[in-house]
Amino acid sequence: MRFRDGFLARCTEPEAIASLFRMLGGTPQGSWAGCPRFGLRDLLEDARARPEQLQRAVEQANLALEDLGILRFRVQNIRRDDDPERGSMSLTVTLVSTDDAVSVTSIRLDR
Repeated sequence: MRFRDGFLARCTEPEAIASLFRMLGGTPQGSWAGCPRFGLRDLLEDARARPEQLQRAVEQANLALEDLGILRFRVQNIRRDDDPERGSMSLTVTLVSTDDAVSVTSIRLDR
């Protein structure tokens, strides 16, 4: 949710999905009773040592979106963007619209 001057502010659908995905990436799987598949934190942390976990994270993210009734967007891929100098890992998540395959949104998650 976005707030402006104490009130909810409107945002575009891709912006809302990006905000949701940031929450998804920071939540442990199974910690929310309303959607047991919600949460990618552990998979994304595990991907530091096991990059193949990123494909599993894509699959889990799409299942969570489906469980939430969000059918207009799908996660196409998740790519690691490591910064060895800072010792950090960033992820770029690419979302594609199911209505318009040309409509793509990228989200950067710093871990």
